[in-house]
Amino acid sequence: MNRYVKFLIVLCTLTLAASAFADDQQKAEKELHKITAMATDPTGRRVVSITVADALEAKRTDLVLERRAMNINYGDLFIAHILEKSGAKMADIAAQLKTGQNIRQIASAQHLDWKQMTLDAKKLNTKMEDNLYKHFINATADTARDVAEGYDPTIDGVAADNDVSKGDIEEAQRTYLLWRERADKAKDSKLDAATEKSARGMRGDPVRAKAGSLAPPKY
Repeated sequence: MNRYVKFLIVLCTLTLAASAFADDQQKAEKELHKITAMATDPTGRRVVSITVADALEAKRTDLVLERRAMNINYGDLFIAHILEKSGAKMADIAAQLKTGQNIRQIASAQHLDWKQMTLDAKKLNTKMEDNLYKHFINATADTARDVAEGYDPTIDGVAADNDVSKGDIEEAQRTYLLWRERADKAKDSKLDAATEKSARGMRGDPVRAKAGSLAPPKY
């Protein structure tokens, strides 16, 4: 095998590796954009703050302060914390952001595993949707948690929250409405069951009244 052939093999290998790396990064960013887009809505932002804080095992108030100090949305904040867990310092990340670099450039320079990030981001989105459903089922639980943790949704907002495409926002709206409608149906179903139970208590259960008989009940 001559040098030219070896060079082509190496070049093709590097090209394929770079392509795979870029593809993994795009997949991760697509998932994280869902988190960022959901946080453009006040209710969605409250749910996202809960989801990200739980995933990172962090205090929500600390995340709010970090977001405001670095002007960073929740998707990018999640990346920053993953980098921190890998050994980076949040102060260094903040300093690099101030120089004009974005979180993706910083992450790539630190050789972030984008494939693993994609998996982590998918799990984050799954949990976010679960929390969104729970919020629509019982919003008072989240309000109580806000009070207990000193979280103020009115100050949890930065300009970078708008760094999301129209398409991502539309997808977030569909997700929002989907889980709200499912929650409404679940609540209506429970209400109907409770109403029926109450009605049976008032008129008696015709099936139980005929217990011990195989003959169909007469109404």
